[in-house]
Parts: sequence; structure tokens; C-alpha cells
Amino acid sequence: MNLRNGFDTSLLLRAAEPALEWKGAIYTFGDIDARSNRMARALAARGFERGDRRAVYLANSIDFIDLFLACVKLGVIFVPVNILYRERELSHILGDAEPKIFVTERELPALRAEAAGHSPELPETALDGESPAALVYTSGTTGVSKGAIITHNNLAVNAASLLHAWRITASDRFLLALPLFHVHALGNGI
Repeated sequence: MNLRNGFDTSLLLRAAEPALEWKGAIYTFGDIDARSNRMARALAARGFERGDRRAVYLANSIDFIDLFLACVKLGVIFVPVNILYRERELSHILGDAEPKIFVTERELPALRAEAAGHSPELPETALDGESPAALVYTSGTTGVSKGAIITHNNLAVNAASLLHAWRITASDRFLLALPLFHVHALGNGI
């Protein structure tokens, strides 16, 4: 079991249902699946493979979600970076994480254009629950921030626990106020 299997419960089985409202647009689960599959194909065309790291320095956006899901589907380790960080913190994280690419607003237009030219279908990548899904850095309030590898199982079990504890159903709506670079928003919000 990996996160893609978990996401497929909604992305495929509820494809026609609304999943996300963003800046006045409504995206269905199928839209999100197709967008992230296209982005995954664009990343693969750029040479990204299972185990590579991709750092993302973006505010909350549909692109952030596309990139996260694309990485999950390919087995690329997603490295969310706090958008409030400046040169010292960025240098530390980028030096420690060693991402293959660092995505900021500047890279998005080219990535969107590349993704738009790809198929919305994506073959399965061989991943298991112990495969790393993300490398999340602590806030660094007690020293230099530390990177923590979060596996597919870590995120899946946490989501399942919240579904049970909060009694979340398909009819519930979630207003995400937290930044997606934060592990709670990334792991539980999405």
C-alpha cells in the first residue's frame, strides 16, 4: 500500500465530484488526478525517478497540490520549504536535502506548459508503505532545522486516524488555512 492507492479512493472512485475550490474555480477529483498525472509525466520527462528529491518553495496553490501528488505518484521525495525562510534557512535546507530541482514561482509557467502537453494517464510506480514520500524540516526554533523523512505509511496512518477521530465523511468540507509547506496541512489537509 502507498499513498497513491489511498488517493485513488477519491481520485478515481469520486472522479466527477467536486474536490477543491480555488480562486473561484471548482476542480473535481478527476481534474486533480489528471493534473497531477500530467505533472508527474512532465517530471519524468525531466529525468525525475523514484528516490529523487524535489524542493518546493510556493505559497498555497493548485500547483503545490499538483506537484505534491505528482511526486507521490512517481516516488519522488517531496521537500516542502517554508516560504517565510530566507537565504540562511534556504541554504541549510537545500544543502541538506540535495534536491534535484528547487521549484519557485519562477519555474511554474514552464512546468505548467510541459505538463499540459502530457497524457492524463499515468502507469503505477512500484512503491510500498515504507517508501519515503516527503522530507519535512522542523521549524528550527531550538537550533538548526532538521529533516524528517515521512513515509507513505506515516502519512496514510495519520490520515486514517484523523478520519476516524474527527469522523470525517464525504459530505464534510475543509477550509485549509495552514500553509501547505506545514506537515499538518500537507499530510492531513490534502
